[in-house]
Amino acid sequence: MIDPNNVHHAWVTYSGYDFNTPSQPGHVFSVSWSGSGFATWTDISFNLPKIPVNSVVFDSVTGDLYAGSDFVVMRLPAGSSTWTISGTGMPYVVSSALNILPGSRVLYSATHGRSVWKLNLP
Repeated sequence: MIDPNNVHHAWVTYSGYDFNTPSQPGHVFSVSWSGSGFATWTDISFNLPKIPVNSVVFDSVTGDLYAGSDFVVMRLPAGSSTWTISGTGMPYVVSSALNILPGSRVLYSATHGRSVWKLNLP
């Protein structure tokens, strides 16, 4: 996902397992580019379980980041290095895609076999 506040910044997810990439573990990355040269990749997986992460969405109101994994939707509060479960009411299932509609304060999660779920955001 491209940062809506900075076109030279994005968040990227890896939907595989660490044993497939032992020299570069991690599942969520912050990628910054200065405008020339190579981009800088920073692993922001922190305490996330070693499971595939399929999607990421940025909450431009709070600065929080949400990650949809093969098991649950996780939340990284702005300025934090601790991922937590996003909230109650979301199923423990593969989350293939996440979206927050501007102005809605609702997180939508497209799941594998369980339809689309929504979570009201603070």
